[in-house]
Amino acid sequence: MAFAQLYFRPLACAFFFKTASAAPVETTSWTPGPDGRGTFQLLTSCVLTLTICVWSALHLNVPIQDSTLRQRNIRRAKWILLGIFAPELVVSTAFAQYLTARWLYREIQKDIEFHRSGLASTAAATEGQLEGWSITQCFFAVMGGIVVHTGPAFEGRPRLTLTAEGVRLLSFLGRRPSVHEGQIRDKSKADGLAKSIVCIQAGWMILQILGRLIEQLPVTLLEINTIGHVLCALVLYLLWWNKPLEVSDPTVLSYEEWMQPFLSIMWMCSPISESDGVTEMRCMTYVSPEERRNSVPAPSAPDSEEDASRAARPHHTHFSIGSLAIRDPTSFIGPVDDIRHSALDRTHSQLDHHVSYMISEKPLQTAPEHLYFLEHQTPDTPLRHSLQYCRRSYPDCPTHTPLPPAALARWHLANTLTDALWLHCQHRPSYEPFYFTSSSLGRFVGETRYLGSHTPNFAGLSYLGHVNIARDRLKAVLAFAAAAYGALHVAAWREFFPSRVERVLWIASALVIAASGVGVWLFFLAKEAVGRLEAWVVGWRARSGVRGAGRVVLALFVLARVYLVVEAFASLREVPVAVYVTPEWTDLLPHL
Repeated sequence: MAFAQLYFRPLACAFFFKTASAAPVETTSWTPGPDGRGTFQLLTSCVLTLTICVWSALHLNVPIQDSTLRQRNIRRAKWILLGIFAPELVVSTAFAQYLTARWLYREIQKDIEFHRSGLASTAAATEGQLEGWSITQCFFAVMGGIVVHTGPAFEGRPRLTLTAEGVRLLSFLGRRPSVHEGQIRDKSKADGLAKSIVCIQAGWMILQILGRLIEQLPVTLLEINTIGHVLCALVLYLLWWNKPLEVSDPTVLSYEEWMQPFLSIMWMCSPISESDGVTEMRCMTYVSPEERRNSVPAPSAPDSEEDASRAARPHHTHFSIGSLAIRDPTSFIGPVDDIRHSALDRTHSQLDHHVSYMISEKPLQTAPEHLYFLEHQTPDTPLRHSLQYCRRSYPDCPTHTPLPPAALARWHLANTLTDALWLHCQHRPSYEPFYFTSSSLGRFVGETRYLGSHTPNFAGLSYLGHVNIARDRLKAVLAFAAAAYGALHVAAWREFFPSRVERVLWIASALVIAASGVGVWLFFLAKEAVGRLEAWVVGWRARSGVRGAGRVVLALFVLARVYLVVEAFASLREVPVAVYVTPEWTDLLPHL
């Protein structure tokens, strides 16, 4: 008990009971330090610690193909600046990638258990599909480390990058690519010794600050700012510990004929196939084998305007769990007069969305370039162009360019695979709402980001991580990290400032960051827990289209963040003399 009072009572007093002295504080400017701590030593210690922590903690994704060394260095420099001015953004990105890698790891384990159960077909349950993936292999997929050579149906795109969801789709269908962990480790530049040295440097900085607080010596604003980045760097190390470092070249899968239907369906669903914001899969309804056997052959074109009209009657859509349209339903449905979101069924995921809407438009005709599908589809065609829904016929899709031959080739290839995807979902019913979107207009293959030209390091605040899971939890982590960063700087409000104006601006900036972070954090936690709140927010955004408030908050965030970093350095022009007094470590550490 006496030991705790000796060492922790002064620390508590330093944080919570420090009072501003009424007497003038003796200050100084530049102080040499030949025999102890000086301004140069203080600057170099903080700057080196800050730079080394941010530089070494960054584990960036695989760069764009054919990027030069200069472009890669510029990319890394941008992320270093982002780590200095907005470390919580880097932390949330790392957390998103960590969650995605863990999700992929668990899904692959489920696939292996299913294949071992004997329910899977012999072709799917091959020996390679029964071997598990490590978390490092999953991180490699998340960072865009798997690239495939395409075929003639992908003119101008000789190579494409698989996302985590793309790998998961292949695994689900029993075609997971073979990527050995040893090859990944050979590509990685990870160095355990370098990481250990950085952790020691970061620990030494934290120990110095604790020693000064226990001795009740003043701490500079620069040291406080550096500690915030050091703590963020340690969190990054934990989240990215299994992620390969500085991988310049991905693993390239050679061209295989069997891969072409898989690539075709993934391309048609992914945003990379968009034209005027509409993917190639958007207007395609899927008809299952049983439905094709029991249904009357579909006409090749609408018999009347009434058949093609969706006017003056309610519709509802249940978006698939992985669909990108969840965050913006009107991008899938099109402009509507009224739209309502309701959490009618939350049995599969908290992100399931049932959307009801009314449309009062003139009869909707098929876009001219899509008449090809109506002419060539047959009663046995799984992917059919809908007679009731053609997204490209809306006014917000003004161009009607003819479909290239490659698009038609991809449609034919995708038709050979959709039945297999449907049958796999019938064997594992919980995955049907993941891969298929159900609607009063038909059944659609869910639009998910399976392929891309490369994998960006930061996918955006509205879609953190590749997998559209726990997105509010990710945003909550972002908000919490911002709140913690702001609170750390608020704690310095009684430290010495060169002027009263600088103190006020410092406190205001720190409060803006901390308060907004707490508010956003609580909001997203509530939105994740209360389904009706989530539905109301999404519906309100869809109806109003308001974006201005977010931009104002973002602008204040940027200004506050820049000021804290700039002031941390500017305040060194005048500091208390006691700043350069070093703690007596013999009084702080237990000894004989």
